[in-house]
Amino acid sequence: MWPAIAPFLPSAAAEVAPAIIHPPEPGPRLAAPIVMAHGLFGFRRIGFGPVTLAWYFRGIPAILEAAGNRVLVTRVHPTAGVARRARKLGERILSAFPDEPVHLIAHSMGGLDARALIADDAWRGRILSLTTIATPHLGSTIADFAKLRVGRIYDLLDRIGLDHHGFFDVTRRAAARFNRQTPLPDWLPVFSVAGDPAAKDVCWPLRRLHAALGELEGPNDGLVSVRSATAFGQALPSWPLDHLRQMNWLSQGDPDLSRTVAAQYARVVANLVEHGFGI
Repeated sequence: MWPAIAPFLPSAAAEVAPAIIHPPEPGPRLAAPIVMAHGLFGFRRIGFGPVTLAWYFRGIPAILEAAGNRVLVTRVHPTAGVARRARKLGERILSAFPDEPVHLIAHSMGGLDARALIADDAWRGRILSLTTIATPHLGSTIADFAKLRVGRIYDLLDRIGLDHHGFFDVTRRAAARFNRQTPLPDWLPVFSVAGDPAAKDVCWPLRRLHAALGELEGPNDGLVSVRSATAFGQALPSWPLDHLRQMNWLSQGDPDLSRTVAAQYARVVANLVEHGFGI
């Protein structure tokens, strides 16, 4: 996610929403664990002691676990660059599953972290598949614009020692360089998903961005265009969800929306089952 929506994140993330409603039939199940990677500005959990205020993937791990899947939601630096985040992602995986291969499901910038990870041959055989959701594989015009508009803020972050290189890594120029350095691996099943909601279904923090990006890059989820999100790996059907609702944010009071979110993640797992990874 991007600096353009940072002011809206606390209210969106901390919203107390109903739990995702489980589908009536058992969901698909994988033999190996699922590792979920968050995006820019992301987190695993916000809370105080045992009290949880918000989850990045709100209710989504529970729906996958209810089907018998083992799920790890990782936590990396929220604003650092891809290289640093990828190293931490690898450490989290090794700590949780030192002797098992895993499936990666990564949202937004988390998909770039995962790509950097699998570019290291040491992970060959340890990662069974990668599915990216709304990952800016080609960068985003919004990130380019943010770099121009808030460059002075980046200078301030430099002076206080806060790593903010992640903001630069989702620009279009950085994406072009990254794509040259991390080509599609020939040993790994890789899938990509884009968000493509109707304008009326975009949540309020993203409506203006969705309209602006639509004029510049075409269909999009409010932050990442369909073209950018599906530029790496085999494209799966697009989701009718914007960038925030892909995490089940801002779905309070709308059980149908929560069911839609649950169904989309179940389809991601079902795709992996169809490729021979199920039980």
